This record gives sequence, structure tokens and C-alpha cells, in this order.
Amino acid sequence: MSIVPVVWGGGLIMTTTQLSPEQATRARKNLHFILQRVTSVGNAPIAPAVGCDEATISRMRPEKFEQFAQILAVLDLKVVPSEMRCFNERDIEMFIHGSKRWMEHVQGLDQLEEG
Repeated sequence: MSIVPVVWGGGLIMTTTQLSPEQATRARKNLHFILQRVTSVGNAPIAPAVGCDEATISRMRPEKFEQFAQILAVLDLKVVPSEMRCFNERDIEMFIHGSKRWMEHVQGLDQLEEG
């Protein structure tokens, strides 16, 4: 395991010593999305949802959010915006393969109109 320093735009430095390179990358991306969303919504809606005051959320940001992002990475989970959808890569590859095979047989527009 190597030490991978990651610099966050706000000055936060995440150092991972126990994560694989893939997990470290995932943790960095998780942290990015977490901090980005916290910055956009602020501490006010988060604090009552988790049963604390805004100052507590502000203090926990650097270390706790980093740890949470790392935990998610170790669990092989990722943070994505709620408007995004996740799909199994194998399922998508199957659809792409099927579409390519179908298009190999299409000779013209008339053939597409046939039922």
C-alpha cells in the first residue's frame, strides 16, 4: 500500500495509506461529490437531519467526510448525484453488442419499416 496525497481545492489533503489505488481514486471522487453538495446546500438542512447543530457539521467536514468517503470506497460504493442513474456495465455492453449486430444486417431504411 502506498501513500497517495490528494489535494482538494479548498485546501483539504487526503492521505490514504490503507486503500488500494482504485479505492483511493474512488474515495477522492466520493469526497469531491460530498463536499460539492454540502457546499451547494449549506449546513442548515444537514444539521437537523442528523440531529446536531450547524457548527458541528462545519467542524466535521474535513476529517469525517473524508473518512466517510473512504469507507464508501472500501465498501465498493460510490457517490453520484441523485439525477444520475447507475447501470451494470455488463448489461450496457450486452445492449451495445446487440445493437451493433442488428445494424450489421440493416441494408436500408426500407428494411427498418418492415415489421
